[in-house]
Amino acid sequence: MNAKLLTLSAAAVYLTGMLVGYYMDSDFDFSLPEVQPTVAMMADSKSKLFCSIAGNNISVALINIAGGFSLGTISILNTFYNGAVLGYALSVAGENFSSILIIRHLLPHAIEIVAIIPSGSLGFYLGLYLLKKFILGRSHQFDYQKFLILSATTLVILLLAAVLEVYVSFSG
Repeated sequence: MNAKLLTLSAAAVYLTGMLVGYYMDSDFDFSLPEVQPTVAMMADSKSKLFCSIAGNNISVALINIAGGFSLGTISILNTFYNGAVLGYALSVAGENFSSILIIRHLLPHAIEIVAIIPSGSLGFYLGLYLLKKFILGRSHQFDYQKFLILSATTLVILLLAAVLEVYVSFSG
């Protein structure tokens, strides 16, 4: 498992998505009903908020990892999409808020990125393995130990990110 190359590839996909999102037209019309669920979410208890954020973060990672069964296509699209969402959020926030406020509220999400990128690389690895083994017919060894360790590390980072988002991002 060439983790470095796969992680760099996932980072490149994420950063490309971020750039696309940042330079997207930010003139979308957001009506109040679309914003209400987010505002209502902030009134929830910290434990409910943690479960919601952790569940969302973990689902992103699982989509990336399971995306390997699409030979990595879904992993690429999901990683790109998550980068685009952050890029767009930074673009819109930059037009409306101070840099300090943006950093304070979005910095905990940087921890999340540290997990999204490796989960993308795990999806790429699984996709490459399936491609080599079943489509190209090459004998290829799957590194289960490294795959499981990186998956568990990703899970721990995502749980930590959820804690930081609840107690830093949503702390006023």
